[in-house]
Amino acid sequence: MKRLLCRGQVPPHLQFNPYVLAGYRPLLTFWGSLASLCYLHNETVNILTHGLAIVYIVCVMQYQLPWNQVDSHFLIYCHLAGTLSPWIGSFIYHLLMNMDRPPPFYYRLLQLDMLGIWVSQSFGALTMVCTSVACLPKPVQWITIASYSILSVLGLFKAMAASSPWKRRMCFALPFLMRNCLVLLRLTKYGGGDQDGLLYVILQDLISLIGGAIGALNIPERWMPGSLDYCFNSHNIMHVLVVLAVYYMNLSTISDLLWLVNRQCLGSVEFNSILHLHEEL
Repeated sequence: MKRLLCRGQVPPHLQFNPYVLAGYRPLLTFWGSLASLCYLHNETVNILTHGLAIVYIVCVMQYQLPWNQVDSHFLIYCHLAGTLSPWIGSFIYHLLMNMDRPPPFYYRLLQLDMLGIWVSQSFGALTMVCTSVACLPKPVQWITIASYSILSVLGLFKAMAASSPWKRRMCFALPFLMRNCLVLLRLTKYGGGDQDGLLYVILQDLISLIGGAIGALNIPERWMPGSLDYCFNSHNIMHVLVVLAVYYMNLSTISDLLWLVNRQCLGSVEFNSILHLHEEL
């Protein structure tokens, strides 16, 4: 096992959590960082939670998707990209963050991590966005999807330049708020989507929000500095919660994809009547 260091013995850019006091890996080569998978340190849980998620998606989850029941596979590929990308980016970031490279290398890894989260927030949520407005007139659908895409791109630019945990999380605030508006739409007869999967839609963002807040607030290790260095600190908890959030995103996406095959829109008759009346006038 490699000799582990205390917080004050590692470079300043690795001292991002003031309440994790020990268990830091020394600066290592690429192969040394890779070998750190074989012993316990304060990034082990963060690496394994997302590494195991990658294995599950590749080996199990992709075969649970309704490939043979939908006409177009575009949304399924978007969903797969959205479920895989955050774990790949995070796995690489946490595994290689202590490499013996200048600080800019670390910040490039952090940007890779944020890029993976962005893909999940944009492409991963595309099925939910498209399904929520599927019962609205076509122009409204395209305007809504385009608006969400623009907000997502703006969030990406902000995420690449963010300098603190709170700023990185707030980059995705506008797409998050728009998704919540779409959840409210789904509660009406004009919204699309499988009503039986509505709870999954709510949980995917709610759990992710809770996880992000816990990670930014450094709870619970701020109440007991040095006691949760290896496990059960805020970043560990956040990792578990965001994996759970993506699990619910997967359930909601499968539910929505199947709903799109035989969509039933309660408000479509009223919309058609309004459009027909407009044409007559």
